[in-house]
Amino acid sequence: MPLESKIPMVPGPEGAYNFTRRKIGKKLWTSSSDAEFNLNDPYCYEIKFTYDALHDEHLVPFFSKTNNIQHLLKAGLITRNLEGKCSLKDYNMYRKYLRNLHTDSIKRELRKRTCIAHEKRELEYAEEQAQNEVNKLKRRERLIEARKKIWTAHKLEEEAKIRAQREKAKKLIKRMKLLQITKRQDQMMRAARAKARSDNIKQKQKLATEIQEQKKIHTFVDWRKKEHMRKKAREARLKHDQEQKTMAIEEKWKLRHELQRKEIEKEQFLFDYMNTQRAKFIKKYNEKIGKERGRMDKLLQKMKMFVQCYMARRLPRGRERICCTLYNDKQKSVNETRKLSHTFETRLTLSKDKQAQVSLN
Repeated sequence: MPLESKIPMVPGPEGAYNFTRRKIGKKLWTSSSDAEFNLNDPYCYEIKFTYDALHDEHLVPFFSKTNNIQHLLKAGLITRNLEGKCSLKDYNMYRKYLRNLHTDSIKRELRKRTCIAHEKRELEYAEEQAQNEVNKLKRRERLIEARKKIWTAHKLEEEAKIRAQREKAKKLIKRMKLLQITKRQDQMMRAARAKARSDNIKQKQKLATEIQEQKKIHTFVDWRKKEHMRKKAREARLKHDQEQKTMAIEEKWKLRHELQRKEIEKEQFLFDYMNTQRAKFIKKYNEKIGKERGRMDKLLQKMKMFVQCYMARRLPRGRERICCTLYNDKQKSVNETRKLSHTFETRLTLSKDKQAQVSLN
């Protein structure tokens, strides 16, 4: 588990596991050589540096005796590897102390790296500015050299006219000198301005870094205070919630057990009642279907007889003869057959619908 999380109390038999910090005679509360003075917890609310005789350096000769070691083993204060036992609370506190040492070392390293990064950026910026100035000076020197070359070329071309224009040439030389002097002065002024700007930027960067560090320190102190208060409130709330949850779980378990017993009795009663009702319904329905089937068989036999008689009366050449009924009752029998066929179709549809309902139930 990481150092920022506490190890919980795992239930188990006595002596199944032990918590140890270091071997007997070795210091518990140590610090690194480059550690800083820390005032985040002056009253030792988070970590209590208690005295433990098992980890006292001055008692090493006492612990090195075999009789004393056997006595400590019998008392259950140390393990067979000569490591001092401790409680879960002390073990978690020691883990918290180690985590604080680790975080302090990380902060120091980050602070060093940020300082190195700021210095590196300042140096890079200064080098870039210097390189830009050097490039500008080189460009100006190239321009001056190009102008000089042009001037010498014109001078070679106009050697014949130099005698007549000596005065003009002297004036031009004087002007060139003045221009060079003014250019040098401009270059010096620009370099001074660039240096002043770089110094101003460096001062602003230093002030910004100092203000940012102060803000970080204030926010970190406030965060630590709020975190401590939040931890206390959270522990009290969790303890109260755990007690409430256990009571609620016990009550829910009892209610659920009682409700399940009642539901089982109710379902058994309903199941028995439904079975009896279903058996009665099936019996009645089967009786009804048997009666309807007998009646429909009789009607079907009458229809067959009627059809045979009708086909016997209708001969192929159009002649008619009377087979089993009188010729005068011919129309009555036709009407009766129509009514019977209509009732037969309606009864069949009704019986099909009832059978579908029974299958669905």
